[in-house]
Amino acid sequence: MILSSAKEIFDIKQGVMISKRNLFDVIQFSKVAESPYYDGTDFVIGNTPQQGINWIRSGEKTRAVIIKTRPGSYEHDGWLDETMTTYNYSFKARKDVISYDEIANRVLLEQPQAGYPILLFTDRGRNWYFEGLFAVASIEKKFVTLERWANIGDVQDVDDWSLPEGRQTYVTHIRTERSTLAVSLVKSKNACRCEICDDDFNLRYGAPYIEAHHIIPIASKTAEYRVTAADFALLCPNCHKAVHIYMAKGSENYMHIRDMLKERLSSLRQVDVEKPHASRAR
Repeated sequence: MILSSAKEIFDIKQGVMISKRNLFDVIQFSKVAESPYYDGTDFVIGNTPQQGINWIRSGEKTRAVIIKTRPGSYEHDGWLDETMTTYNYSFKARKDVISYDEIANRVLLEQPQAGYPILLFTDRGRNWYFEGLFAVASIEKKFVTLERWANIGDVQDVDDWSLPEGRQTYVTHIRTERSTLAVSLVKSKNACRCEICDDDFNLRYGAPYIEAHHIIPIASKTAEYRVTAADFALLCPNCHKAVHIYMAKGSENYMHIRDMLKERLSSLRQVDVEKPHASRAR
C-alpha cells in the first residue's frame, strides 16, 4: 500500500506493508502546508527525531499514536508470547533518563484515560508491517505494555472474558490506568438500557449509547486485578453523573447509591402519575 496523504493512515488494514520511505515522508511532511501529504491541521503528525513514536494531534487533543518498532531493539521491547497480543514498548529516554513530561511519553501515559488508538508497526526489512490497533494495558517505570484492540465483533460472550485493569505504578506520581478495551467490550454486548432509570437511550434518541461505570472505583485498587462484565454498571449519562456526584460527597458504595436513586426516581414517577387525578378531583 502507498499512502498519498496523512489521513490515509487511518485506512490501513492489519497485515498491510508500508514502505519505510513512504511512511517516513507522510510523517515528516504532514506538517508542511505545501506538501501533497498535508491534510490540514487535524492531521499534523508530531514525531521524535527517529520517528519511533509519533502522534496525530488536533490542537491540544491527541487523536492517535503511531509506533514504529523493531522487537528486541531495546531491553524491554518485544512480544510477550507467541500469541502476539501484547507488546512491551520502552519509554523514550535521553542518556538513560526518562522524562514523563516529554510529549512522546505523555501520549502513552494519557492513552488509557483518553482512549485514542495506538497504531503499531513492526520492522520488516524495507517495509513497516501494520500489526493493528493497540491500547495501553499497563504502565511500568521504563515501558508500557500494549494490548491488541480486540475485534469486538469476535467476542461471543461478554461474560467469558477478563482483562487486566487498575495496576498502580509510580511514574512521577501514582497513576491508575483504565482498560479502555474492557469498557468497549462491555458496551458492545449490552443494550442501551440504564440499570438505574431503566431508560433505553437508543429507543428514546435513535442513537446507540451507554456509559460504563466501575462498580468498585479503580482508584482504590493497589495492584493489578482482572475485571469481568460483572464489574461494570451500564448507565445513561444523567444517572452516571448523579452517581459520581454522590460518590464525591463521600458515598463509595455503588449499590447503595443505585438503590437510593431508583427509589427517588420511582417516587417522582408516582407523583407524575397522581397529578392528573388530583387535577380532575378539584
